[in-house]
Amino acid sequence: MRLVFLHSSDTHGFLLPTDYQQNGQYEAPFGLARLSQAVKYEKAKYGANHVVVTDAGDCLQGSPLASYAHLLPIAEGLAPFTAAYNAVGYDARCLGNHDFNFGLDYLSWYVTHNRAAIINDNVLDANTETPRFGQTYRIIEKAGVKIGLLGVVTPYIPHWEQADHIAGLKFVSAAKQVRHYAKILKPQVDILAVMYHGGFENDPITGEATEPDRGENEGYRILTEIPEVDVFLTGHQHRRMNLVARQTAIVQPGYRGEALAEVLVDFDPQTKKITQLKTQLVDTATFAPDPAVVAPLKKLNAGTQAWLDQTVATLSAPAPIEHPLKDRITGAPFINLLQQMQLWFTKADISATAIMSETAKGFGKTVTMRDIILNYPYANQLVRVRLTGKQIRHIMEFSAGFLENGADGQIKFLDRYLLPKPQLYHFDVFYPVHYEVDLSRPVGHRICQLSLHGQPLDDQRVYHLAVNNYRANGGGFYPEYRPDEIELVLDKDYVQMFAEYLTQGNEAVDVNPNYRFF
Repeated sequence: MRLVFLHSSDTHGFLLPTDYQQNGQYEAPFGLARLSQAVKYEKAKYGANHVVVTDAGDCLQGSPLASYAHLLPIAEGLAPFTAAYNAVGYDARCLGNHDFNFGLDYLSWYVTHNRAAIINDNVLDANTETPRFGQTYRIIEKAGVKIGLLGVVTPYIPHWEQADHIAGLKFVSAAKQVRHYAKILKPQVDILAVMYHGGFENDPITGEATEPDRGENEGYRILTEIPEVDVFLTGHQHRRMNLVARQTAIVQPGYRGEALAEVLVDFDPQTKKITQLKTQLVDTATFAPDPAVVAPLKKLNAGTQAWLDQTVATLSAPAPIEHPLKDRITGAPFINLLQQMQLWFTKADISATAIMSETAKGFGKTVTMRDIILNYPYANQLVRVRLTGKQIRHIMEFSAGFLENGADGQIKFLDRYLLPKPQLYHFDVFYPVHYEVDLSRPVGHRICQLSLHGQPLDDQRVYHLAVNNYRANGGGFYPEYRPDEIELVLDKDYVQMFAEYLTQGNEAVDVNPNYRFF
């Protein structure tokens, strides 16, 4: 007897098979519409009564379609959005950290109108300490097998999210809550599955630490400390994972609906005991878009495309990114434009930023809303932070630790920032400080020739640094940043700032690189 879990995560509002690089192009090998058709194919293959369909969040933010939907009245924008997700036929879902980006009213509307059960064990009402959204667990029966479902999200959300978006909420350790509810639920079911919008702080096979353990990802802790979990349906890190470790099936299906994760569980039909676990990833690129997902989005998508094609500004000279990987090291006009904008809004001394997308191309002379969204796809806010020169140097040294000199003499990024998931949006560069980075020196001692306006950076002096709120609240595991050092938060997102900055006659771009790696 076989039971099959079909799992998605981190679709990030990419509902149609397009990356919105060009108007009307629908050839991208991902998207919820393709994923939905894959779900229907697998259901037909195994029988609907043998299949459980789950999702681990990050649905509401990330695509131009999602950004446009947020601009509309809540019901107008979210009704077609929610209808598309409902068409997939999920049995249960959990929340993701980016689902909080547009505030509690927005998220509450989405949860209320979702046909699937929203399982939430660790986002609590701060007063009652009971789940603020959804239900604590669900028991369903398929093919005579009782399945228990738990749902948790990374509790690190307060480090990233603006305060009014999470007001009145308490975020509790995912591992703590799974441990608690697993003991309650496992005796009632034949198999326990956990949907987790979070990843792994250690390699699930070797146990080797893969990142600083600050509580963002607790997957390894759940895997090794909670034996009641049979099926572990994860997300957040955008990794492609399918394996069995410690008698637990583990999957994570990548990003934007590029794959459907599948767990096959074989049971003894008499005892209902698990006899075998298998996992695989089904790529969605070969599946035609599901008309049931596409149909409710027709009007919303047309509005999105028209919005994206609006001209925001005309520049006197283009500010391109020729190649994101190379330009992070050599510098690019677009990076300087972004830094200049951050300084203009904050009146800070120094700015820090990263190239946020591997497909970013910067700006041509004509800048449309599409250009802005594709170059800065995150719903971040700009902040100003008080830091000493010594603290800024520590931050810069951390960033310099992303690089090494390759065997061929070429500067390259360390493999751990490229695999299993590219994390180069964590690699910050700094402006208008002039600095050199000597990669032959030990990590932590690489920054040299560091100056601001021709003067050496003073370790004891307090400077003001412009940076996005994600970084200032701990994103990327940088040292020195603390929420209590944030002295200014702009009530605008980056799309709004670009539109305002470029229409105020600020199109002159400093194209000269101000740093050198060697």
